[in-house]
Parts: sequence; C-alpha cells; structure tokens
Amino acid sequence: MGGFGKTTLAKEICKDDQVKSYFKDKIFFFTVSQSPNVEQLRKMIWEKISGCNLHGYGHGEMLPQWNLQYQWNTKSASPVLLILDDVWSASVLEPLIFKIPGCKILVVSRIKFPPSIIDCIYDLELLREDEAMPLFCHFAFGHNSFPRGFSQRLVKEIVDECEGLPLALKV
Repeated sequence: MGGFGKTTLAKEICKDDQVKSYFKDKIFFFTVSQSPNVEQLRKMIWEKISGCNLHGYGHGEMLPQWNLQYQWNTKSASPVLLILDDVWSASVLEPLIFKIPGCKILVVSRIKFPPSIIDCIYDLELLREDEAMPLFCHFAFGHNSFPRGFSQRLVKEIVDECEGLPLALKV
C-alpha cells in the first residue's frame, strides 16, 4: 500500500553517512513508475553505473548486454548502489536487474517479487502506537508530544484511525 514510507526510507539510505562512505559518489536513485520506457531506463542506468555515454544507441537498438563482466574491471571499479523506486511488475524489473561485481540493487515496491528475481525481502510494518503518536504530534503540532490545551482522547482517536500508516498520520 502507498504511504508506508518506502520511498522516504530509500532516500534516507542515500543520505546515511556509512552508506555514502562505502559507495562514495556511486549511489543512483531511479524512479521506475507504473509504465516506464524500460529501454530508456536501462540506458540511463548503464550510463550512470559505467560512466559511458551511449549516444550511439538509438531507438530499437540493443543496449550492451547486462552481463558485462568482460567490460567491467572489478579491481578498479568502486562499489555501486542502485535504487529502483516504485517498481510495479516483474516484467519491468527483470530487464533492470544485472549482475556486476560490487553493484548492489535496492528495489522499492508495493509487491513482493519471487526469490528468482530478488534474493532478500524486507517487509515494512505499520507503526506501533508509541511510534505513531510522536509522528502525528510532530506534523499536527510542531513537536513530538501533546501540547497543552488539546484533548488527548481526541488525538488518540485520530492516531488510532490512521492505523499506523505514516502518510495518513502526516496528512
């Protein structure tokens, strides 16, 4: 379901000091969306990862094969983090997954992909009340706790109605 904070968490991973230290300037975030131009997206991803411009590849031409170990110098290549956000189907994802040593891919999606495509899955859970209350108060009142003069019962009812969904609590 939308509103869990999947994209927000993925963007925060990009800002994490340990992640930035490890991947340096090789963190790339792509929004895939529901109806992407997969070939154009593949081209953009490959250009970012390899540093090679693919001007010679026009519409309908095959891009270099994703299994590019012969072109990929693993000794000099720095690690790469590729984040594919808002992926809606396996048929779109599969052409974007490739095996290059040192390249990690984080897929952000509302659906679960089979282990044949994705080898590790993390399911986000709804917020518990002790997590939801401070989030609601932060967006509703500007700080993480009840302000004076507000009905705690009413605030709790609103938080309960949002059922731990971060976007609902924010809105």
